[in-house]
Amino acid sequence: MASPELQSKVTQLTAKIEGDLTSMMDEIERLKLRPLGRKMHTCIVSCYDQAGKNGRKEQIEQCSQQCQIPYQTAGNATQQEITNFQNRLNRAMMQCNDDAQGMVTPDMQNDPRKMKRVEDNLLKCLEGAIQNSKGGLKPMRQRIESHMS
Repeated sequence: MASPELQSKVTQLTAKIEGDLTSMMDEIERLKLRPLGRKMHTCIVSCYDQAGKNGRKEQIEQCSQQCQIPYQTAGNATQQEITNFQNRLNRAMMQCNDDAQGMVTPDMQNDPRKMKRVEDNLLKCLEGAIQNSKGGLKPMRQRIESHMS
């Protein structure tokens, strides 16, 4: 149904939001996750230091597992937020497609002007969906970072 022109515009729109998401996640990784990872590894080293040469293996393992919890919790929360974000965006875009398909009647399929109007409405809807998703990046970042304290 979609013309090459529409497909190109949709590709540009999705590339922009994907770029915004990637940029935000790269920054979170550099500024929040890396220091949390470093703290985790420092904690694990201290587990070995505390156990010394005479400590039990189980003691080291239990201590090490405790050190990993904050990093794992942050990583899991981050992945869940990204998944939720992508799911919301995909649902919104699918709704736009469904709405556009619902507008098409058999007589329109051979009328380029009418199909252009449908595509224009679809593009407008997709732009709105992506803009709404973009507005959700900041709150998502706040939710992710709240798991990294």
